[in-house]
Amino acid sequence: MNVLDVSAREMGKVRRRVAGGFVWVLAVMVLLGVPDSGRAEDNPAIWKLEVKDNYAALLEDVKAGLEAQQFAIVSEENLAKALAMNRGVLGVDKWNTIGFREARAVHFCSLLFNQEVFNLNMDYSILCPFKVVLYSMENDPDTVTILMVRPTYLLAHFKDPSAKAVGQKIEDRIMAAIKEALRH
Repeated sequence: MNVLDVSAREMGKVRRRVAGGFVWVLAVMVLLGVPDSGRAEDNPAIWKLEVKDNYAALLEDVKAGLEAQQFAIVSEENLAKALAMNRGVLGVDKWNTIGFREARAVHFCSLLFNQEVFNLNMDYSILCPFKVVLYSMENDPDTVTILMVRPTYLLAHFKDPSAKAVGQKIEDRIMAAIKEALRH
């Protein structure tokens, strides 16, 4: 057995844990209701863009753009489907109170950024994997919202000046991937 086999198996376990944990966090948010002050527009840590496009096509274009920018897609979670499958547990009338239609999280990494970040400070490893979320709503299915946590925001709070620079470099690369997706 080689190291790559172990890594792939271990990565699968991590993906399942992350997906399961995220579904429960999202479920609690839906049950409790997210106040307007919790929206992305009010939070400098979150980058958000709304686009008029076909959801499935844009999702594929975003993944292709990430791969073109040398990111590897490590997982994709269909968050809406996971909640729908658990509507009996969450409550038939509570699992989707805001009317979302599609919601997927795409997790991705970069070998080069991992190497750079890990060699600066292992605390920066919190960035990997990166994540972008795309969602659409029932009342406007042709508007797709793209969200991500800004690497610049996360790393800006470290005292090391190199953290800001690497955060900017990572964010620029992710933004280039999303711009590439929007060209299609």
